[in-house]
Amino acid sequence: MLDVEFPRLADTLVEGTITLWYKRPGDAVRKGEPLFAVETEKVNTDVEAPAAGILGEILADAGAIAQVGQVIARISESGTPTGQHTAMNVLPTPAPAPAADGLGTMRRRIAERMLEARATIAQGACTRIVDLASIRREKRSWTAFFVRALARGANVRNIGIAVEIPGGLVVPVLRDADTRTVDEISASIADLGTRAKSGGLIAADVTGGEFTVTNVGATGTLMAFPLINPGEPGILAPGAIIDGKCWLTLCYDRAKFDEYAADNLLQRIEAHLIESDVAQ
Repeated sequence: MLDVEFPRLADTLVEGTITLWYKRPGDAVRKGEPLFAVETEKVNTDVEAPAAGILGEILADAGAIAQVGQVIARISESGTPTGQHTAMNVLPTPAPAPAADGLGTMRRRIAERMLEARATIAQGACTRIVDLASIRREKRSWTAFFVRALARGANVRNIGIAVEIPGGLVVPVLRDADTRTVDEISASIADLGTRAKSGGLIAADVTGGEFTVTNVGATGTLMAFPLINPGEPGILAPGAIIDGKCWLTLCYDRAKFDEYAADNLLQRIEAHLIESDVAQ
């Protein structure tokens, strides 16, 4: 028998909700085909079967919250079903209803993560007005300019992009932002946003972020001080662009940057925003 464990779908994931099973005990399973679906604070996704065989028993029904590493099912690789779990318990079911506090699984976990961030990260912030009048935006996303400038200014490659979705917030990661053009980044942001809102992100899309951008200005907010995602050194929050200018705020972990270093980083980000090759 092979134990099927609840996987670590993101760097900081500790638990998730099993929303449905695609197989019943006794069904044949092919390695790599979707076995069950999960919802976490970062992503809703299918999890593939780790081996071929017969699904022997299911130990965590649809609707159950499972911890990373918890054994939730068993597969008989010899082809002999051994479980006694009844099929009626594992038919696809709707996602669990919100808890008594009114929060769904994703929103509740986000709230827990924010409490963790507030309790464990000594957060600092600096902000400056940035003149973007020289940038010819055309049809490109403003966020793309901020992502590229952050990647180059902070000398990082993979930038998380905060995306609001029904029921929560996800942060898919844009890869190699330091070497890509604004057009390429803009297209990737559009793709990640579309897949985030349609539930099409996979686990690999939400791991490996080195910094985050949250474009609070997209809804008209002038300035915000978002909490840092635990495990990252900071988050960049550009405000609404008015008359070609915006407030650009950098919130940072004081264990990673002192005030001088953070101010210098924000200055470098501004420089990369208005440098000629980006402005073109």
